[in-house]
Amino acid sequence: MLAMIGPAPGPQAEGEYAYETLWNGLRVIAHLPGDGTMRLLSQAGLDVTAQYPELQALPLLLPGPEAVLDGEIITLDGEGRPSMEGLQQRMNLHHPQAVGHAVEDLPVGLMLYDILYLGEPVVRLPYTARRDLLDDLALDNAGISVPAAWPAPAGQALEQTRLEGFDGVVAKRLSSPYLPGRRTRDWIKIKHLPPRK
Repeated sequence: MLAMIGPAPGPQAEGEYAYETLWNGLRVIAHLPGDGTMRLLSQAGLDVTAQYPELQALPLLLPGPEAVLDGEIITLDGEGRPSMEGLQQRMNLHHPQAVGHAVEDLPVGLMLYDILYLGEPVVRLPYTARRDLLDDLALDNAGISVPAAWPAPAGQALEQTRLEGFDGVVAKRLSSPYLPGRRTRDWIKIKHLPPRK
């Protein structure tokens, strides 16, 4: 499911959305068959599992049932903010020895923010029910996190992410199902405007 770029919902509609941090990472779908293995597929459909061995803790945190999760791989800079430059360095590494060194020098984290399958398809459930399922899995461990979502008002989420140095928020309609491959205003990417000169 893909977000549209746009302004925040107005005062009459903002209560229909939750607000999540805009990560600007590498979007991945994590496939966990329930047998202790995992595959990470990029948005382009490439298997990137071997490039991020430090994320192999995920199937240990969720040994079963079969699950499919949506999220982003990120690296952090020295101030704890996502670093696109650092992530691009990791994305360009494929040789196992280079990847092994990068695990120490430039570790990644996985921010999980949606769930598509948990023993059965859950894409038709509303966002609120899917978030409850995801939160109940208690996956926060070893570089793997389920980030918080803010309730309305949107202005508070935008101000908090601006103060913390993030690029913006994604507004997600509380009632929306997960629509694979669709770009829709049920998810709105709201970027911070640069300061006026």
